[in-house]
Amino acid sequence: MSIEGDIHAALMAHAETITGYTMVWPRIATEQPAGEHIRISHVPNEPTTLDLSGKGLDLKGFLYLTLVSDLLGHEAESMAKAGLIGAHFQIGQRLTSGEAALTITGRAIRPGRQENGRWETPVRISYRAIT
Repeated sequence: MSIEGDIHAALMAHAETITGYTMVWPRIATEQPAGEHIRISHVPNEPTTLDLSGKGLDLKGFLYLTLVSDLLGHEAESMAKAGLIGAHFQIGQRLTSGEAALTITGRAIRPGRQENGRWETPVRISYRAIT
């Protein structure tokens, strides 16, 4: 597997350990669950080289974990749940898979929005891997 594939695998393996929610994984055909769930999306950035030889790579990107809820309740409730989802990824935490070792560099709860009759609250996890 490529280094990018290993990074993806490390992020998805850690996301799998979040409990209490149905997960909707990328590229897996499924109906949107009726209940509260998390939709996952990995957004890698273009790698940059660290030196003139082109051997070292600096790979950065984001993992979005979007909490999808019904429209009942207050937005503060979904923000609190999203905060707990984000806390699953500790800043400075190292994740590994195959040849990849990445570090979680940040997390942010983005403003929620109404989408298709549901409330979506994105959690953005930032990471960095240097090879």
